[in-house]
Amino acid sequence: MDEVRNRFGDAFQTVQAINDANIEANSMLRNAWVNVLDLIERLKNTAREVADPSIIYEQLQILFRDEISLNNAFFVLVGLGFGTTGGVLLGFWLARPHIAMPIMKSIACTSFRDPDNVAVCNTGVPPFESSSDILVRVRAAALNRIDRRIAFGYGRTLRRLIKNYDSSYNTELPLVLGRSCAGIVEAVGKTSKSGLEIGDEVWLAAPWYESGTASELVVVPETRISRKPFLIGFEGAASLPYSGCIALSLMDAHGLTEHTSKGKRVLVQDACSPVGCVITQLANKWGANVAVTCHTRSAPVIHELGAADIITFANEHFRANFIDVNVEKSNLINELTPREKFDYIFLTTRIAYDHKFLEKFLTKHGIIIDAVEPELASDEYGPLMRVLLAMLVKFRKMMAVIFRTHPDCGGPHLCHHGLERLAGFVNDETLKTVVDRVYTPGEVERALDHICSEKSIGSTIITFR
Repeated sequence: MDEVRNRFGDAFQTVQAINDANIEANSMLRNAWVNVLDLIERLKNTAREVADPSIIYEQLQILFRDEISLNNAFFVLVGLGFGTTGGVLLGFWLARPHIAMPIMKSIACTSFRDPDNVAVCNTGVPPFESSSDILVRVRAAALNRIDRRIAFGYGRTLRRLIKNYDSSYNTELPLVLGRSCAGIVEAVGKTSKSGLEIGDEVWLAAPWYESGTASELVVVPETRISRKPFLIGFEGAASLPYSGCIALSLMDAHGLTEHTSKGKRVLVQDACSPVGCVITQLANKWGANVAVTCHTRSAPVIHELGAADIITFANEHFRANFIDVNVEKSNLINELTPREKFDYIFLTTRIAYDHKFLEKFLTKHGIIIDAVEPELASDEYGPLMRVLLAMLVKFRKMMAVIFRTHPDCGGPHLCHHGLERLAGFVNDETLKTVVDRVYTPGEVERALDHICSEKSIGSTIITFR
């Protein structure tokens, strides 16, 4: 009986404890609910106060109570505006669709140090930089000796500064080579006044500081393109624009024209170069007495171009006659001494010695004309000079934008007027094209080796047919 009583007592105590816990829990829930209702009521009152216009007005009066507060608030609002706008623009830029740039095959240099740095590359199709630009599908392009110099860094500093102010993004490498080409018009800018239409056969030239023309497609300003001569094909047409414009601009600048050339004595050093071929022909057609230097292999070709007096050297000794350290003992001196003095001496290829000794073979008012692109001091500039050069490039760019012209950063004068004159000379048979070799893009290494060899005559062409 005592054991039953004890068990009953324990059970009663357990039930009592449970009841006490339930009472305490109910009390806590009631208190929590009361607190929630009180919080909601306070939030309602606060919302009424915040939404009350009179209270908002009083707070604004306190905030803008003096000029300092007004200025601070103004700058805060401006900062919020700029920050919001910048964030939105950045978001749109990050979310922009990435459209793959169309590519084309080009002959380009991939570095400025590797000896085998020129190859066929996939490059982006150049965009129109102006609404008057013209898109040309290239059929043939000419490689010149200047392209070999460009491939090893010629004009690199200036070219990089020009690209900094370019309207389109262009990487420095690969850099397309080729200074002139011929092809077919594929698109014409809507504001172009060139008169060209889609399907026209054209030729064009590019300065050394711009991307070249040895690619499947090229975009050119309307000021440097013209219809090609109708008497010649694309390979022949590609050989003339760059070298022809150099020859014409130099002859015009020094008064050797159709009306002043008769009876003049002209010496053309290395007449088998592209520029030398043009000068030899034009001077002869205009009545000058033309003497030339060339290697034995090219003598028949140069004779056909109109040279009456040809100074030839054997192929194995040709280079030595122009790079001889002791020039006074070279065969060139022996050849020139018995001849009459010259009114003009044209240097068409680079020579390693001081050519002032040639002055004694000039008449009283004779001049020496160097047709080779000069070495650029900017390639050796330090940081300070580069900053000054950058300011000059920017100024030229601004002037070009103001006067709506194409910026000129030096080099030979290339324009459609010169191309039209050259076309006229070709069509009336005053000027003949001289194409030595024609290569495919895959043979570019052989083409460059041939250009720089002593066996090169006239122009070397890459065909894209």
